[in-house]
Amino acid sequence: MPQEDLTTLWDNYLYLRRLEHYLQMKEDLQTHTLPVSGQETEVLARMMGVSSAAEFLADLRLRRMQVKNMYNSLLGTEEDLHAEALTLLEGDLADDELMGYLLFRGVKAPQAGLIHLRKVSEQMRTFKTQKERAVLRRVVPQFLEKAFNAESPDRVLKGLESFIAVLGEKEAYLTGVAEHKGLIDAMVRLFSLSSYLSRVFLSSNRYLDTLVEGLIIRKTKKQVEEELRRNVRFGAGVLESIGEYRRAEEIRLGLFFLMDVLTIHDLLRYLSHLADAIIGIILERTNNNQGFSIIGLGKLGGRELTFGSDLDIIFLSDIPDGVRTAESVVKTLTTYTDKGMLYNVDVRLRPDGSKGALIKDIAGYRNYYLRSAHPWELQALLKARPVAGDLRAGRAFMEMGREVLMQRGKEVKREDIHAMRQRIVSELSQEAVGMDIKLGPGGIEEIEFYVQFLQLQHVRESPEILVQNTPVAMNRLAKKGILNAGEREILFNSYEYYRRLETFLRLNEENVIAKDSGIAELAGIFMGHRSKEEFLTRLGELRSSVLRLTG
Repeated sequence: MPQEDLTTLWDNYLYLRRLEHYLQMKEDLQTHTLPVSGQETEVLARMMGVSSAAEFLADLRLRRMQVKNMYNSLLGTEEDLHAEALTLLEGDLADDELMGYLLFRGVKAPQAGLIHLRKVSEQMRTFKTQKERAVLRRVVPQFLEKAFNAESPDRVLKGLESFIAVLGEKEAYLTGVAEHKGLIDAMVRLFSLSSYLSRVFLSSNRYLDTLVEGLIIRKTKKQVEEELRRNVRFGAGVLESIGEYRRAEEIRLGLFFLMDVLTIHDLLRYLSHLADAIIGIILERTNNNQGFSIIGLGKLGGRELTFGSDLDIIFLSDIPDGVRTAESVVKTLTTYTDKGMLYNVDVRLRPDGSKGALIKDIAGYRNYYLRSAHPWELQALLKARPVAGDLRAGRAFMEMGREVLMQRGKEVKREDIHAMRQRIVSELSQEAVGMDIKLGPGGIEEIEFYVQFLQLQHVRESPEILVQNTPVAMNRLAKKGILNAGEREILFNSYEYYRRLETFLRLNEENVIAKDSGIAELAGIFMGHRSKEEFLTRLGELRSSVLRLTG
């Protein structure tokens, strides 16, 4: 039994036994009934150490609810748990009693939790038919009990209030939730662990439809492309249509990730497939793909996109309308709608950066990379991958990139990598705010730069290490003996841990771990640690081990 539960049980047992003694000492009778007289209750209250009968009765009721909950959690039936939850919604509990119970059940802001519960209760009374109210009385108590056992009960109570408001009075949705046992578990997980997905989910009943209909766990890139072609309405509403599909897929993938159905590596790959498919569909609309290819770099090129990742792309073309096609693709991806834009696109990795031409043909790229590319541009080229357009043009780019890297890879020196990292940490990381696990020292980028440096140094002798995905590159480097088994394990495990944590932060619209923030505690729970202190210690250890290896 957890120490906190043991303390509560022990304290309440002694309290009730003391009360029992006072009741039986009065008339020397074996009774367990409180006095009827208000004056006698006042006397009993003072004997129990409080100033009024009202305060005594409220305290006694809260203690009995605590004990009943602990009993129900171990030995109670579903009916017991259901009745207990209904008491919170329909009972005559005073506000202070309800807040005391919420605090006991792990709600950190009981005042806000009280407001959410009262509003849920009010909303339940607005449903008109007896059938609707009966379904609600079956569903909401289940939701409440699961909320109190969630990682963040506060978030789930807020989500429950919003969810019932979104439902309106639509019996079909209520019935769908009631009939799908796993649906409440999924929504509780969503509300508890992701502010971003919760907001998207609650923005439209369409996403509840998707959950009710059932979710496919794994889809190939081809399946996603086919679904997009079937579901996207080309014409005036094409952006909204693509955006709605993308958000539904993010809910599906994010939910499976939060429920530990998908590993972090699966999630990143599927999010990259989704971006590939959307870019491809948008390019198809231009009807001008021959000789035109879109090359993904960065996380897109490595099939390692997470939620909110930018799309790093460059354009290869030898057709007259190439610039117009490229501009059209970028505009479509970045045009704002009432639900935001599809993706943030970064085209600054093209030759000569923001000052350079938006597109080049294959000869132009070869000339630039062989003669003018800076070390960081050779690093970026390691991630290059055709994501849409003319297959022949894409293959030609990859052959050119391979030729360049084998010829110039060794030009990138350790000092170049170190200087870039120092500049990024000092100028771009958010270390002043909290622990920046992406850009800060010993973080994600530290590992990526080190792996890329090893690839560039050894690609001429071992061409098979020329792969875009970071974990795959680690495995190839280990297979060739460039990394030993211990080094590979440190890098691989650290990278996996960081990317899982980074994705959790993105799902909660956070970028760094501030020690005193609520997200640090929640992130620690999600990452499997027993306390925030253990979590922060683990992060410090990871940083140190990565820096020892890469430095």
